[in-house]
Amino acid sequence: PLLLHAPPFARPFRLMPQKKAGGSASDAGAAQSGQGCHSQGKKNGKGVKKDHGSGAEGGGGAGIKGREGAKREVKGTDDQGRWFESHEALKQMQDQSAQEWYAANREWWAEGGYGGSTDEEAMIGDELGQLDAEEGLKFLRELISDYAWFNPRSAVDAGAGVGRMTKHCLLRVCETVNLIEADSGWLRRAKVYLGKKRAAKCTFTCARLDELQALEAATVDLVWIQWTLQYLTDTHAVSALEALRAGLTSSGVMVIKENRPYGGQREDRFHMETPSGEQGRYDITRPLAHHELLFQLAGLRLLRCEEGVETHTFALTHWNES
Repeated sequence: PLLLHAPPFARPFRLMPQKKAGGSASDAGAAQSGQGCHSQGKKNGKGVKKDHGSGAEGGGGAGIKGREGAKREVKGTDDQGRWFESHEALKQMQDQSAQEWYAANREWWAEGGYGGSTDEEAMIGDELGQLDAEEGLKFLRELISDYAWFNPRSAVDAGAGVGRMTKHCLLRVCETVNLIEADSGWLRRAKVYLGKKRAAKCTFTCARLDELQALEAATVDLVWIQWTLQYLTDTHAVSALEALRAGLTSSGVMVIKENRPYGGQREDRFHMETPSGEQGRYDITRPLAHHELLFQLAGLRLLRCEEGVETHTFALTHWNES
């Protein structure tokens, strides 16, 4: 069955050394070979790293030719056996059911999320949170190494939960982190989980991402979103991304890690769980093209994509309109 949480993780590697790109985020793809998605190959079937050049179109990759570019095909199923032929059909169902589904999700998280004996297990459903955080830190440090213009000092951890990625990844690179989390209980626990010294470098914002207001302009170098968009409808995923993008500096980067369909599932189709199903909460696993469409609608340019066994990790920047 399709897993809707973390393990196993991406095993990134590189067949060709990456050149360190100079300049600004808007010309970050200059060191690459133009438009499109550039696969670095596979090793033992465990991982693929792809860089997306800015190209002559002024931003893109993976076939994106502009914010109003060709529509991607979005199709899939839910756990009630319903087939969605188009993105419009999916959005109609999501928008009609959003508040009911979000209420079920709030109850699910309040009851302990994925369960387990630790806060980290409650966040991601297994005991491998440390390994995942190390891989996230590796991905982040590679971005810093490969792009001279990217030097993050301030970060936002959106959908932070107990602060797992803040503790094991973001504060190992950035000076300050703003944790945004909808559940006040998890946010209180985050202060304890981080410890006094780490918590002193953080601010804690209780806010729902589906209602998030635009961040103060150009105040954040890095936005980190992990296993969070899956709990948002497409409409609210786009609005949340827009609100978070507003806070990015001109050289800021947004990193997003989400599950992807794999195994027995078609990799080009989404699969949506609803509160009527076995898990009792709303969750959607989106394929690559589906995510790319949401990024495009939110005004984000795909800089890098890393494919793991069950996940995609994306690095994105402001859309370059020039």
